[in-house]
Amino acid sequence: MKKINLYVLILVSILISCSDDDVTINPLSNSGLLGEWEISSRGINNVSSLEALCCETIMFMEDSNINDTKGNYTFDDSNGIITNGVFTIDVNNNILLYTTENNNSYTQEYSLNSDVLEVWYFEEGDRYWTQYFKL
Repeated sequence: MKKINLYVLILVSILISCSDDDVTINPLSNSGLLGEWEISSRGINNVSSLEALCCETIMFMEDSNINDTKGNYTFDDSNGIITNGVFTIDVNNNILLYTTENNNSYTQEYSLNSDVLEVWYFEEGDRYWTQYFKL
């Protein structure tokens, strides 16, 4: 009987000592943004561009700190020009801040629905948007 009580005591203490506080929440993984995206459409305001779109991709990756909202990105335009940099995501306001290797920064708003990412910015009252689908 003493052995059973000892085992029960050990089991209860193990269960009590485990908590969800030890689980690391990764805000980038939870955002759904990580991965590679390929362009599907772009336009100005509510008008889609008639240009042929091909091969433009952006890849969002984690950096070494999985507890923050910063990561690395690689943008490959359709002309083979590759831009690397760092991005920061504001999940509360749906804003992406990009900083290139040359320390140029720009901001875009975004929406993410399933496997479709739309990013946009405003310039002189016009809304410039691009949609990507997840590869």
